[in-house]
Amino acid sequence: MDMELNRIETPYVFELNAKNDLSLIIDSSADLEGKNKGMTPMQLLLGGLMGCMSIDVILVLKKQKISPKVYRVEAQAKKKDGVPTPYEQIHFNVFIDKEIDFKRVDRALDLSLNKYCSVRASLHPDINVSYEIHGV
Repeated sequence: MDMELNRIETPYVFELNAKNDLSLIIDSSADLEGKNKGMTPMQLLLGGLMGCMSIDVILVLKKQKISPKVYRVEAQAKKKDGVPTPYEQIHFNVFIDKEIDFKRVDRALDLSLNKYCSVRASLHPDINVSYEIHGV
């Protein structure tokens, strides 16, 4: 995986480019003079975990011939005090069609977070990741 980061505005506004011509803007948090022009690195990390987990869940359900019409994830994360301030707890609320068997969704989430998700596997194992499933 090849990427490139360029500062496009002072003090901390960057453009991140992947070699497949995709890009996004990264900025620092407000307490570090951030200008709110992009997500912070920690937001991107959390979003990466949400995306990785969600792709896995949809793939597992698809193999079971289940195709959700509704799928949404909300995350609440708690960071440790001090420096650095890594995540210590991440909780997901997963919203999916109420007609889908929640046991299957739970199994897909478990498989993702404990077996398939490369982002989760790249995070410190002490980070407590939990989830709840909600029907809509």
